[in-house]
Amino acid sequence: MKNTIGLGVLVAAMVGCGAATAATEVPVFDGIAKITAVNEACLDDGWAVGAEFRMIFRSAVRPSNNRGGGLQLMEQRYGYTFLMPDGKALPGGSRKGTFNATGLSGQVGAFSFSSKFSLAITPDKIRADTPVVTIDGTLGNFGGTEGCTVTIFAVATPRL
Repeated sequence: MKNTIGLGVLVAAMVGCGAATAATEVPVFDGIAKITAVNEACLDDGWAVGAEFRMIFRSAVRPSNNRGGGLQLMEQRYGYTFLMPDGKALPGGSRKGTFNATGLSGQVGAFSFSSKFSLAITPDKIRADTPVVTIDGTLGNFGGTEGCTVTIFAVATPRL
């Protein structure tokens, strides 16, 4: 799903975690996520160890739109939003489930897919004054590619 779309257009168009201001309703964390492993199904789509994304993470439900906790992974030409279903939070700790995911690319536009995940999110209790959040684990059907599972490691700090 690698293609051509500007980061500014991507950020403006993505749904989900969304861009927040310093006066956010719930804590938002900005950071970097890196792919640390891929399975064979990912190779045909060009995913490789070392791919890096800008990441936005929100653990709590956003009251103004009842969107669940989740994360966004963005690159210059494409991006993905992974949200908990039914407005659920994504708290710290060991978490498994299925995200409702949305992708955006210049080649295919916006598209939806499900992504099974298994993530270790630290610390266990995430608050506005949490200095650093780390996320380590797997995302399935990555990029909307059936059977593609990537392992990511991410570090994020509170949005200023």
